[in-house]
Amino acid sequence: MRNKQMRQFMAMAMTMVVSLTILSACSGGNNTNNASNADGEQGKTGTNQTVNSQNQTNEANKPADPMAPYAETVSFTTVRAIDQNPKFPDANVSWEKNPVQDYIEKALNIKGDLLWTAPSDGEQYTKKLALDIASNQLPDIFYITGSNSLALLNQLVKGDMIEPMGQWLDQYGSDKVKGYYQSNPNAFQNVMYGGKMMALPGAGSVSNPMLVWVREDWRKKLNLPEPTTIETLRENALAFTKNDPDGNKKNDTIGLAVQKDAYMAQAFDLHTFDAITWSKRAFPMSWIKGPDGKVTYGGIQPEAKNVLAILRDMYQDGSLDPAFGQKDGGKTTEDAGAGKVGMVFQAWYAPYYPLGNTLRNDPTAEWKPYALLSDDGKLVHTNNPADTSFLVVRKGFKHPELAVKLMNLNTEIGEFMVPELQDWYDATTKAGTNFSGTYPQYINFGVGNPTDIPDKIRLYKDIAAGKADPATLDGKKTGDWNAIKYELDNPWEATLKKWDSMSKEDQETALNNHIGYVAWMEGAATSWGTHPEETHPNLFTGQTETMKTRWENLKTLQTQAYFEMILGKESIDLTFDKFVSDWKSQGGDQITQEVQAEIDKR
Repeated sequence: MRNKQMRQFMAMAMTMVVSLTILSACSGGNNTNNASNADGEQGKTGTNQTVNSQNQTNEANKPADPMAPYAETVSFTTVRAIDQNPKFPDANVSWEKNPVQDYIEKALNIKGDLLWTAPSDGEQYTKKLALDIASNQLPDIFYITGSNSLALLNQLVKGDMIEPMGQWLDQYGSDKVKGYYQSNPNAFQNVMYGGKMMALPGAGSVSNPMLVWVREDWRKKLNLPEPTTIETLRENALAFTKNDPDGNKKNDTIGLAVQKDAYMAQAFDLHTFDAITWSKRAFPMSWIKGPDGKVTYGGIQPEAKNVLAILRDMYQDGSLDPAFGQKDGGKTTEDAGAGKVGMVFQAWYAPYYPLGNTLRNDPTAEWKPYALLSDDGKLVHTNNPADTSFLVVRKGFKHPELAVKLMNLNTEIGEFMVPELQDWYDATTKAGTNFSGTYPQYINFGVGNPTDIPDKIRLYKDIAAGKADPATLDGKKTGDWNAIKYELDNPWEATLKKWDSMSKEDQETALNNHIGYVAWMEGAATSWGTHPEETHPNLFTGQTETMKTRWENLKTLQTQAYFEMILGKESIDLTFDKFVSDWKSQGGDQITQEVQAEIDKR
């Protein structure tokens, strides 16, 4: 949980961001219920048994309550990724000890042991987890995410290191979880191995357009046009770089901040090139439908070459951060928070994380989203119908169903539907805690309604227009709407005029509500219902046989070639043509055939 992150870097993305969905299809055309039952039948007949198989069989024959506490305390180990500055509401709260984890342990009668944490930026978590997998020193329950998640999952399955999960999802999944999963027929595409569901998948959410977030106060100060085209975007970026928009008489501002994995990062990651590439209908990391109706890889298409030419021009004229090749998402986040960045590309939830940090340092700063449209006026975007984040259980763990129970409970927690945690929800909202810090439990892996965000923004706009009743709201919707209403009743411009006379507490309340308002009523509203949309789904996010040995090399080849074309001086036409030829001959053609074969099975 792609992605990806839901979303708060997505209570939004991911709660946004992280929507999951399941129950209908897997790669190879299997029905989800059949897959789940297959796992259960194998458990009953003795096939592929673990040392605990008899216990699992007995457990499977019992009626299952999706969130019932255990009669005796169940202990488990895990690991997790963390944000460096979550803004916890209390100094006594930590990743190791917090009210959400305490509630979960009490509700299920379990005891977790957090073995280690690693920063979420720069795939440090994934790299550390890979070491555990390589040494076969696994925690009991853990999630896999990042650009190498499929390779890691394949390694775990091939090494017979994790438990099949179909039977446990079938028996212990809550009605809400199964209902959310049912809405995505591709949810199981990446987790089926030989008819077995080897992981609980994060489900693909509704596609999130990538917006151009602009320091609007800088744009107005420099009298620049709105950045709604490539040309006006470049004009803004260049001026933000060269014309001292922050007025400190230093050459220290960045026009457009982009991270080093701008092409190879997960979909909807921080500060990629997506807004530009999608506006030109280039999808360099996606499998798309070609002119002949067959699948083809977007990274070798002419549209990708055209975008690379644009990016080279931007790099050469200074409108693109000259150090983008050395910065990860953590560094671009730091630059934006420090007030050194004029533009970033990010989804609607950017004010929650990280752009809200800019306002905390300078409340007069103003971020505004713009849609970078295609030449024919459409907001183009892509998505991953099958997610590439997974929750897995170590082979031999006595209670694999615990992963499903945690997922059930996390789904309720993510929607603010747990009354016992209402004080925590209120405290994190007031403190401006980011998404990760709002859900600090050891395993934060829940399921969300995949159309949750566009549904919500339509509802909030109707309430603001007097067309719907706010009394119908519950859970997290209530908190979202309260932030919007606060801003409607207390416009930010008026708040700034009395800022210095306000108490710190009142300032924090106003700022947090303003951040929520900008995310929803500007970011989400710009993303859905404002412009004609065009979605190009990534047709395949799984792993074919040749991918297992060749894909990482091909990704490296693409990364190096793209950097050479952006930063270099050689002909892009010649360099791109050579890259395409090398890509095809080094396994790309074979992989394309295998991907087509997988798609034909559906």
